Amino acid sequence: MFGHISWDDPEMIFKNSYVKNGEFMGLFSHHFVGNYIPITMIFHSIIWFFFEANDFGHHLLNISIHLINGYLVYQLGKILFKKEFIATIGMAIFLLHPLQIESVAWISELKNCLSTSFYLIATLFYLKYLITFKMKNYIAVIVLFIASCLSKPSAIIFPLILLIIDVFIKNKIEYKQILNKIPLFFISIVFGIINFKTQSADLFINHAHEFPFYQRIAFAGFALFKYLILFLFPYQQSVIYPYPNYHFSIFLIGYLIIAIIVFLLIYLLKNKKYSWLFMILFSLINIVLVLQIIPFGEVLYADRYMYVPLIGLAWLVAHLILKLNTKPAYFTITISITFSLLTFLRANAWKNGLTLYEDILKKYPDNFVALNSVGVECMYLNQDKKALDYLNRATLVAPKNYKGFYNRALLYLKNQQPKLAIVSLNQSLTLFPYIKAYSARASAYYQISDYSKAINDANYALSLEKNNIKAHFVLGNCYSDLNKLDQALDFFNICITLDKDESDFYFKRAIVFGKKQNFKACLNDLIVCTNLNSQYYQAFYWMGVAKINLKQNPCEDFKKAAQHNYEPAIKAYNSYCI
Repeated sequence: MFGHISWDDPEMIFKNSYVKNGEFMGLFSHHFVGNYIPITMIFHSIIWFFFEANDFGHHLLNISIHLINGYLVYQLGKILFKKEFIATIGMAIFLLHPLQIESVAWISELKNCLSTSFYLIATLFYLKYLITFKMKNYIAVIVLFIASCLSKPSAIIFPLILLIIDVFIKNKIEYKQILNKIPLFFISIVFGIINFKTQSADLFINHAHEFPFYQRIAFAGFALFKYLILFLFPYQQSVIYPYPNYHFSIFLIGYLIIAIIVFLLIYLLKNKKYSWLFMILFSLINIVLVLQIIPFGEVLYADRYMYVPLIGLAWLVAHLILKLNTKPAYFTITISITFSLLTFLRANAWKNGLTLYEDILKKYPDNFVALNSVGVECMYLNQDKKALDYLNRATLVAPKNYKGFYNRALLYLKNQQPKLAIVSLNQSLTLFPYIKAYSARASAYYQISDYSKAINDANYALSLEKNNIKAHFVLGNCYSDLNKLDQALDFFNICITLDKDESDFYFKRAIVFGKKQNFKACLNDLIVCTNLNSQYYQAFYWMGVAKINLKQNPCEDFKKAAQHNYEPAIKAYNSYCI
């Protein structure tokens, strides 16, 4: 059984209240992890309705849509090339190539699969439009294109694909063909602007990789070279391929690849080999946005970026096989078996976050992102010693990256070491004014009962992000300890409004109700708390206390808490129930 990972999956789905509560308006009015993708988020919400946190349902959706896309690739190949073999080989390579694992196995990459579905269906409708010229088909193209962009913004390249389809089919570009693309280009511009703004807002535009333009072109060429190598020889795959150190060999390879591609395209155009021109341009156009000309993220290239471009290369392979004049069935079987085996082996790395991040470190042992991520994953798994080792290494290899210090501080907080957490958070905030670091430092100050500093940090975090739930929670705890109960109640109410599924919020509010002698409300919150977390033994103890004040039998609750060796519950059970 494959699980989900700590990259994007929690923020996109498993800790996303809009997804879990089916708040579709919220899915349309917010962006998530640098993406405005409301249609994808609605699909996540629908799957959550049926399966909730069961990973199986979420993986089933990705696999199902990938299979549908394989069928669409088959249909598209059949219509474009009029040959069953090309359509079949194209589908087989698309479905089975190991490069596709990342898009299918990563739950958050539903956006990649889903956007491709709309993209391919829109292409099929456009081919219908070229035959019938019926307006309903053209409108279908526009609607499906918008749906594709609302599933993943990289679909904005779609109008260029339609232009090369025009050239492929008619061997020329006509004025009316350009004219009917104008509405589509307008849509592309709108969604391009939206995507740039959301990527910038969520800090995905990576200014650390803003190299001089000539270097970015070299890196783009080098990335194209690597994509081709990974397609032909899918070996040593990784979910992270870091930027290599820039030196003359990168410059040489990058510009040589670009030169070869340009000369090849010119040659094919001059010799009117439109079929080959179309297949190469199909791959190039679909990958151009992720060649880091505008730098984003932490990697130079990634397997998931090949999800659609791989289609053009698959058709190329099919054409080359036909050129060999051999029995094509042998190639179909060989390709299917080979890629199936390689994909099965690669899938092992995606069993869970820990296996994935450790797989990266086998190839790139000093990669900060992997070290930081595996440290966080070990912390979630309560392997705290390993977590500290990894996070210490992360801060050593990237002493200017605030996230390593921040996550190490969270580990210290988890282990009740607030003073060490404060030191690490100070280092993080020196590097970058990270909002979450302020709310984390507020938690650390709260743990050492420095309420004034805790309140200052929490209020500052709220001035930057009004719905920072951790800051609200810290303020609720501070005011509860200071016996400013009405203020504490206000903050815990906000916490519960923002997240109705967190047991801690109900427990803390119950304590405030208890202090206010409102034992009925106290008991109600404790019941909700234990329904959300049946192992919350402290809550069972306080349920017993509330029941005593309400003149009810507390023994069953004291017993449950005492079974967890909670000392106050053991004493209470012996006093009231024996």
